[in-house]
Amino acid sequence: MAATSTQQNASPSSHRCTYDAFLSFRGRDTRKGFADHLYRALEVAGIHTFRDDDEIERGANILAELQKAIQESRVSIIVFSKDYASSRWCLDELVMIMDRRETNEHMVMPIFYDVDPSHVRNQTGIFEEAFSRHQQRFNKEMDKVEKWRKALRDVADLGGMVLGDRYESQFIQDIFEVIGNKLDHTWNRRLRVDPYLVGIDNRVEGLNMWLEDGSSDVGVAVVYGMGGIGKTTIAKTAYNQNFYKFQGGSFLADIRATSKLPNGLVHLQRNLLSDLQKGKAKKIYSLDEGITKIKRAIRCKRVLIALDDVDNLEQFNAILGMREWLHPGSKIIITTRHEHLLKAHENCAMFNVEGLLENESLELFSWHAFRQPHPGEGYMDLSRPVVQHCGGVPLALKVLGSALFGKAVDVWKNALQNLDVITEGKIEKILRVSFDSLQDHDKRLFLHIACFFIGRHKDFSITVLDECGFATNIGIQNLVDRCLLIIHGNKLTMHQLLQDMGRGIIREESPEDPGKRTRVWNKDASNVLRKLTSISFSSTNSFPVSNEIGFKTEAFRRMHNLELLLLDNVKISGGYEDFPKNLIWLSWRGFALKSLPTNFYLENLIVLDLRNSSLQHVWKGTRFLPRLKILNLSHSHGLVTTPDLSGSPNLERLILKDCINLKEVDESIGDLEKLVFLNLKDCKNLMKLPIRISMLRSLQKLILSGCSNLVLPASMIVKNQSDSTPSEMKKLSLWQSMRSWVLPRKNLQLTSASLPQFLKSLDMAYCNLSEIPNDLPSSLSSLERLNLDGNPFFSLPVNLNGLSKLQRLSLDMCPNLEMIPELPPSVEALIATRCTSLKRVLLNLPDMLPTIRLAVIACENVVEIQNVLKKIPLRNVDIEMIKDIGLFNLESIGSTEVEMFDYLTLTRRKGPLQGLDECGIFSIFLPGSEVPDWFCYKSSMGNSELSITIPPHLNLKIRGLNACVVYAQGKVLVEDLKCYSVVPFLRISNETKGFKWTYLPVTIGFPKEKEDMLWLSHWRFTNDELEGGEEIRVSVRDESDSFWTKEFGIQLVYEQNNNEGTVTEDITTMFQHETTPPSTQNHVVAGDVSASASRFESVKMGEYVICNHSHIGVVSYLDI
Repeated sequence: MAATSTQQNASPSSHRCTYDAFLSFRGRDTRKGFADHLYRALEVAGIHTFRDDDEIERGANILAELQKAIQESRVSIIVFSKDYASSRWCLDELVMIMDRRETNEHMVMPIFYDVDPSHVRNQTGIFEEAFSRHQQRFNKEMDKVEKWRKALRDVADLGGMVLGDRYESQFIQDIFEVIGNKLDHTWNRRLRVDPYLVGIDNRVEGLNMWLEDGSSDVGVAVVYGMGGIGKTTIAKTAYNQNFYKFQGGSFLADIRATSKLPNGLVHLQRNLLSDLQKGKAKKIYSLDEGITKIKRAIRCKRVLIALDDVDNLEQFNAILGMREWLHPGSKIIITTRHEHLLKAHENCAMFNVEGLLENESLELFSWHAFRQPHPGEGYMDLSRPVVQHCGGVPLALKVLGSALFGKAVDVWKNALQNLDVITEGKIEKILRVSFDSLQDHDKRLFLHIACFFIGRHKDFSITVLDECGFATNIGIQNLVDRCLLIIHGNKLTMHQLLQDMGRGIIREESPEDPGKRTRVWNKDASNVLRKLTSISFSSTNSFPVSNEIGFKTEAFRRMHNLELLLLDNVKISGGYEDFPKNLIWLSWRGFALKSLPTNFYLENLIVLDLRNSSLQHVWKGTRFLPRLKILNLSHSHGLVTTPDLSGSPNLERLILKDCINLKEVDESIGDLEKLVFLNLKDCKNLMKLPIRISMLRSLQKLILSGCSNLVLPASMIVKNQSDSTPSEMKKLSLWQSMRSWVLPRKNLQLTSASLPQFLKSLDMAYCNLSEIPNDLPSSLSSLERLNLDGNPFFSLPVNLNGLSKLQRLSLDMCPNLEMIPELPPSVEALIATRCTSLKRVLLNLPDMLPTIRLAVIACENVVEIQNVLKKIPLRNVDIEMIKDIGLFNLESIGSTEVEMFDYLTLTRRKGPLQGLDECGIFSIFLPGSEVPDWFCYKSSMGNSELSITIPPHLNLKIRGLNACVVYAQGKVLVEDLKCYSVVPFLRISNETKGFKWTYLPVTIGFPKEKEDMLWLSHWRFTNDELEGGEEIRVSVRDESDSFWTKEFGIQLVYEQNNNEGTVTEDITTMFQHETTPPSTQNHVVAGDVSASASRFESVKMGEYVICNHSHIGVVSYLDI
């Protein structure tokens, strides 16, 4: 056993002891199971517990530490398990606990976990075996053994609690209720919480930190989220864990429901005063009177007040009024479903409660369904669908788990088919409260979204819903505020239970006859279509049908008010003269006809979605569609040409993705003055763009990726079309329009002047581009995003920095690209992964370093990021650096090869020795098993820290520091890309001046198994960062245990005059196996440690972390 303390300072006015409980247990038996669950349940219930854990190494004062913890605890809980008596530490703790009980009326609660109390009392059974060993080991200290025996007899006589055949979870619940009763009146202020609190620690952590921030201001925290997500549980847990630190406290539950009762707010005021005055509250007869009395009660002491389920500001103000009433340091916790409830009040800390993770959901569900933390045998496959349906909502998991507890497999299978039925009742009532509180407009909007817009892009949804008569932007924000809607990735999302509730509300309109509902879908919609004679649909406005065949157009004859019609692979026969004429959104995936019938009325459409259709020609001639904003013909593999779109002047988005046989885009596209988005991705047979495409002044995003046969006519650069009008464009000569098409076929030869001048996003990935035109920066100066992935060009325009607004450049899988030229400072992300020939990146650094996100993963030949880092063959390293780092003292290393892992590119390769010059630090990795003799200061074996006082040198200035680390593979064998999570780091601290530099290198030598590696580094200091008489501390760390530091040393480097001729001669000896003499040119990145470190954001004043791969490595790449 070993001890840890989680001591927190209690308020003297509420506690005489530091801890409520001292928990003693045998770690080998119960540390990761029962004891941990019990400890967490006690802490969550607000019973502040000292945990005795045998994983921490014992110190010389351990007995004193344990005795102090026991003395400062009000009750001791002793968990007797099968191996308890084998630990002398456990038995010593027991003796101290029983001694305190006799002298200070200390309360003791024995817990018998899978052991018989009689075995404890009489030391029989497994306890007898343990004491036989003790008697042999301590045969000269039998008085100690006898004390242990007496303590066991005495504690067993106290009775205690026995697990028996109870579930552990219920046993734990019983324990902390008994413990609570043993404590004094402070227990009455603790709130009851569910014993199965999965994932609570992470979710309450932020709130606890806020409560403990030590601020003298009055703080208000808002915990918000949908119904059933766990807001109240989090607030209760935080309250239990912190209320004793305040001079008063109150938790007012169910404010929304209570406030609706007669005199409900007055009742809440009475409860608040009663809590604050410890039951001595006077009577209150009105809200105003209550406000006055509350103001008096809270102005003179620090209080913690929790207001649960607040629904409006009137409730908040009636209870507390203005926060200025509160004494400095007081805290208020509010739970609500309305995020912006307190937007009128400034400086609120906001805590959004999200759903449980999948593994947490499964555990919580299992506690309720199986009374254990995992599904019972044979139930895993049955449990997962239920858990997924609940979407991480604790209340749903609890209700569904409880409903299925003890049920047979066939009951489970039936339940899976009727999940909606199971969730009805308690969960739906809770969720329905949020819906019922909405205005009628927002109710209708919620139902529309719940039925038909989940997963749709927000912009698309607004376009359609606005035309349905909604004030969509405002309504969506209202729903988001009420936690009934989530915007994720610019898509509308909603919890599954909320969607189920919405659809359930629609079913209530006509439970038996779907034809009388305002919205129908799936099977109900199919059934409606089959009952042709019994439906009128006078109020129907939406109607999705999937995967059905055999319908006739006659089925839609009486649906005069139908606005939204979503058909998926539905085949319909008959004439279209009676088809609904008020359609706003028609989505008909898999439309089976080769062209749209002339009698198909489309004039009111806002969105026409015919993706995956059999269309060859959309319509003949010109169709007048004045309201059409979105036309999607994607994946229509038979489509040869686009229709005449001159009759659709309001078209904003044209989507032709994967129309693999499309050969022509009609010139009428030039008439679309409002077109902002054009997607031609993977139109592999498209050979030309329309001449008039440059007239699209509003076009912001053009996607041409995968158009591998596209050729753009060079004649387009004859005239700057941005200055031409549509009518002038029509007058272009036939020869100007056609001459490029008769030239020999080449890969796409792009002339950027042919593209719309005001483009913001251009995607030309996998277009087989052999070169990028030099005039691209000047012609497309508005570009913000440029994607050139997968093209075979060898270089980029050197004037690329002329794209002054460019934010993101993607060059993934450009195999021939060797160098990236200087980019404009506006660039935020550069993606150049898997560019196998890439060697150099020339950025406008260091100024761009803190802001740009650069990914060069799998670019194994990258050797330089200009002004930041450079990999240098050892034979080309500057002579001064060789001299400073002391390499001339190493013999015959020129032909040595080492295996290196690069955290920048995530590549691992073997090669000759090379230096890494990075941010004023030069490093080299090479085989070696000990720190060289010339290092003046060395650590003891296995010590990872070294402190020295710099000796004074009156005539010499320190210009750097050398460090040498000897390391080997650690316990964890790191393979392949797993290395990127185990970066070792070196830290230098000037304790005198308060400077600290922590360095994580871009590359690191990878030692062979059972061999050692040297990491030599030279840190350049030029501004008196290190001076004589100052104390410095150097340490090396690897948090993952993947590398084992065996020894390290440091050496100060002074300014002095050395004989360069001798140095050069020694360097030549180092490379005696090389055929080419070493270079004397300077290949070092300029700068010193301090100047380079200043580019990085300091952790705090004077402390810097130098880590380029946190900017340009794995983390940034994954974040993009």
